[in-house]
Amino acid sequence: MIKHILILASVFTLNVSAQSPITLSNSNMPGNNDTLRYTNASPNSLGNYTQTGVNYTWDFSTLVSLNEGVRNFKNALQTPYAFYFLALNAYGEKIADTLGAGPISITNYYNFYKKQTSPVNAFIADGVGMTFSSVPVPSYYSDKDELYKFPMTYPQYDSTTFKFSTVSNSLLPITYSKGGYRTTRVDGWGTVITPYDTVSCLRLITTQYAMDTIKTSIGPITVPFGFPNFQRSYQWMSLNSKIPFLEVTGSLVNDVFTITQVRYRGYHRIMANPVSIGPELEETNIGLYPNPVKDKLQVTGLFQEPKNFEVYSLDGKKVLSGFFKSMATEQSIDLSGLEKGVYFLNIPGAATTTSLRIVKE
Repeated sequence: MIKHILILASVFTLNVSAQSPITLSNSNMPGNNDTLRYTNASPNSLGNYTQTGVNYTWDFSTLVSLNEGVRNFKNALQTPYAFYFLALNAYGEKIADTLGAGPISITNYYNFYKKQTSPVNAFIADGVGMTFSSVPVPSYYSDKDELYKFPMTYPQYDSTTFKFSTVSNSLLPITYSKGGYRTTRVDGWGTVITPYDTVSCLRLITTQYAMDTIKTSIGPITVPFGFPNFQRSYQWMSLNSKIPFLEVTGSLVNDVFTITQVRYRGYHRIMANPVSIGPELEETNIGLYPNPVKDKLQVTGLFQEPKNFEVYSLDGKKVLSGFFKSMATEQSIDLSGLEKGVYFLNIPGAATTTSLRIVKE
């Protein structure tokens, strides 16, 4: 009896020790030539995002996808601001080709990050690069913003300060600065599920408490305007996603959090790829072109019998329907009446449905 108890205790110990939180380091952060795709989702489809725990499972598989995007990171030496951010472990992310218009037009806007080990082992916001009137204008954090400190695991709490300002000279008609502190709390770990994948994760909450100041010159007078800028982000971090696997961001006013964005790493696998191709569709070799499409979408494939089809928007609304004729090798769908965006062509079968992704230009 004692022998059996010892064996059971040993098995239980092994199972418990196998379930432990992951640990993140700077190697898990974005680096050179990382192209990181993400999908924006509807906040209304989020569900309970505040719940947390140990060895917890967060199920966000029913998120409604809205649109997709991509974040590109390059070594700072490969950007237009290489001279100003000279470091092999510094990386630039292009935010916009052009911001503003007319006399306040800014081009080649980059955010710069750095993987540093000293004085703090952290992934930091290092500065900003922009071009104004064809002149590069770099700006730096005089007190670096430590976005993540390492090693990161559960449980953990950090509080750091930051200070940033654009250059103050005649090149820019407006000067922007911010200063404050950031808190980061790893409050749970476990598994997170999105429409893209299921991964092990750490759950953290990071809050930026900043005072932003904008100064503009009106003749010889400089007019400052300051306002609080409190931002919070709930993040689920994994070992291989480089950016948050799931991120819920928003503003914090009088301790009231208002969501402004929900996005997850990757794309909606079920909606972006055929759900299933039954025997009655396998032989047709369905193809779509052009895709992206402006007006007429050509559908190739041989249907043995007439097939109904439906076109759905990302929020699940049916926007178009019709049918394919039998024994025709190529047919068209008129999408000219649809707005730009991502849609899905569903072709129901006897037991399964094929769903094909369409991008409308």
